[in-house]
Amino acid sequence: MVDVLVRKKLLKIQERLGMRIGIVGGIQDMPAPKTREEIISVLLELYKIGVKAYVLPNEFFADIQDAQHLYKVKYGDLLKIKEEAKRYNIELGLRCEKLTTQPDRTLDLYSRICSIMDARTFIIQPNFYSSIMPLDQAIKLAVYKINEIVNATGVRIKIGIETTGRTGDAGSIEDIVDICKRTQSTEPIINWAHIHARSAGGLRTRRDFAAILSKLRDGMGMAPLRDAYQIFSGVSYGPSGEIKHMPLDSSDMNLEFMIREVMALGVRGTLIFEDPDKEGFILKWMDRMADMVR
Repeated sequence: MVDVLVRKKLLKIQERLGMRIGIVGGIQDMPAPKTREEIISVLLELYKIGVKAYVLPNEFFADIQDAQHLYKVKYGDLLKIKEEAKRYNIELGLRCEKLTTQPDRTLDLYSRICSIMDARTFIIQPNFYSSIMPLDQAIKLAVYKINEIVNATGVRIKIGIETTGRTGDAGSIEDIVDICKRTQSTEPIINWAHIHARSAGGLRTRRDFAAILSKLRDGMGMAPLRDAYQIFSGVSYGPSGEIKHMPLDSSDMNLEFMIREVMALGVRGTLIFEDPDKEGFILKWMDRMADMVR
């Protein structure tokens, strides 16, 4: 049963914010959906409360062996999920956080999946060479590999380049701007928790959030901010950056500062919450978010 009042309220928040609000992976009753039926059930539950974006769980794609297996075995399931997401007006995304130093197969496979499902973006972190070479070389090779895969697959998708949380890795906001400017079919993904962690808690004031948005605007213009993709969560950190994600209520991240600044700058797009409470976080924070967007 659809909770009409909850759905109406969350839709109004998204309208005022100018962004789709979404979650990663699963819901409280089904945290790691692995089948087509489970994914569709998650989409229905998100629709009931008014959530309009969803990053699909990697568990659903774990058994896909290669492109041939994808089209032979999984193709029908992907199309069905795509149809249901479209019916519920829920934007889909894919995300692969940890690529190996041999990322070709994963990049190729997920790019094809993203195309089949008409997903908004396929999100990757650009640090897959950071452990084996100096930072400038790691970025240069990542740029080469991303362009190579885009050209080789021939599919029309967006690859999202996400800020990372460890200080020694490629993935600062400056790195993301640089990579996006040197690659085809890419867009920046602003993971606020990662930026906060790699700067040892650097997002303390509204001005700190504004400075990050200004770096993106100054480096790439307003276009990425008119349809931005952001991820927000709590995070713990140390001298080397991110330690682990944690509930926002237990962290020193400030959601209101971020929302005030993106609204002041006219940022639009998608805002993904990555919280252990899944959709429960959105429901718990809904009244506070309603005050923030007034």
